[in-house]
Amino acid sequence: TVGSNKVDISILQYADDTIFFGEASMENIRAIKAILRIFELASSLKIKFANCCFGAIGMSERWISEAARCLNCSQLSFPFVYLGIPIGANPRRDHMWEPIINKCERALAKWKQRHLSFGGRVTLIQSVLTSIPIYFLSFFRIPKKVVDKLVRVQRRFLWGGGPNNNKIAWIKWETVCLPKEKGGLGIKDINMFNLALLGKWRWNMFHNEGQLWVRILESKYGGWRGLDAATNDKKQSLWWRDLKSVFHTSQQGEELKRDIKWRIGCGDRIKFWEDEWIEGEASLGSKYPRLSLISCQQNHLIQHMGDYKEAEWEWKLSWRRPLFDNEVLMATNFLNDIERQPILMHRRDGWVWRGDPSGHYTAQSAYNLLREATVDGIHDSVYHELWKLKVPLKYAIFAWRLIRDRLPTKINLHRRQVAVSDTSCPLCRNEVEDAGHLFFHCRKVTPLWWESSSWVSQSYAFPK
Repeated sequence: TVGSNKVDISILQYADDTIFFGEASMENIRAIKAILRIFELASSLKIKFANCCFGAIGMSERWISEAARCLNCSQLSFPFVYLGIPIGANPRRDHMWEPIINKCERALAKWKQRHLSFGGRVTLIQSVLTSIPIYFLSFFRIPKKVVDKLVRVQRRFLWGGGPNNNKIAWIKWETVCLPKEKGGLGIKDINMFNLALLGKWRWNMFHNEGQLWVRILESKYGGWRGLDAATNDKKQSLWWRDLKSVFHTSQQGEELKRDIKWRIGCGDRIKFWEDEWIEGEASLGSKYPRLSLISCQQNHLIQHMGDYKEAEWEWKLSWRRPLFDNEVLMATNFLNDIERQPILMHRRDGWVWRGDPSGHYTAQSAYNLLREATVDGIHDSVYHELWKLKVPLKYAIFAWRLIRDRLPTKINLHRRQVAVSDTSCPLCRNEVEDAGHLFFHCRKVTPLWWESSSWVSQSYAFPK
């Protein structure tokens, strides 16, 4: 089949100047070369083999070299980039992430820093973090060393430092990354953003059942249920193991799993004992382990645990032995639990994402959920009111620093071991220059406040 810039036959894909073969032999390669030559004659298009690369997996170097020479292609070296993703590279190694770090450094260069206000720097950091690394962060688990390097680049740009000199970071980066209403600037935390993006793989695998890429992952790794399995098979790819680690080795991953709830339908996808399908309850296997142990249907789906009789669902439970007397009360509670949840004949089982009103998983809603869980209980109405003000961003950020007392006043510089010969206020020379005195209580400043308060017909005194 011939399409735009693409030729597909049973053992060849020609796209983006890369050719791959499934069943490989020199006869196949000569036949493919003949087919491509016929394509050139039929379409009046010229294939530039000299600009193409040939590569194969599981074949000898000699065979690859002969095949490349037969096709007049250069030999493909591993790793290589395909659709923006480095194929054959180790995502746990720092050097794979160097192009991303270099792009961020160029985007957040020192010359740009000099021409931007504080608000402009924050805006640029947010746009760079959202655009440049998002493709890689959607595929790979980012190593901690790479996170530290990217944070260092952003912090240096924000506070005015250069490659060879660092300026004072007045507020710790964890606070800067908090949501604005929680006292931060809303800059994304790279690690949490990475987890939120990777969490979408599990959601997409569940909702795209039947698509080719999902069928491949299901046959090779077990699909979305394979992500939930705690086993760590060394034969699995690094990508899959890193994806599994998102949901097993981090508290944030468990948070993502907890906020996905089952929407019960006909019971075609929910495992009766393993999945948490009863609203507000743990799985039946963990709540009634003794009953689960004696069940003959331990790995069954709900639809195999009963049947419809006159449009009414009827449970058909099977046990390995009769119940003991001390198990009767437990069995009664168990039956009451499963009878509460109706089984609907004409609807498939599904998932509902509680982090978004639409019920669908999005990376932004997942990130907000993770941030809320991290800073739960931290709230100050001052910041909520601050960011509602209709003022330029640089003035709002200046007020934000003033509220936190993180401006370079003389007393703050002295506390950070910066040599200050005189800490007195430069306006009145009567008191130490701290934020409260300089902005509110200095006798040179208070007339300005009185004047501005008269513009809005208010009069008040500032407390000490």
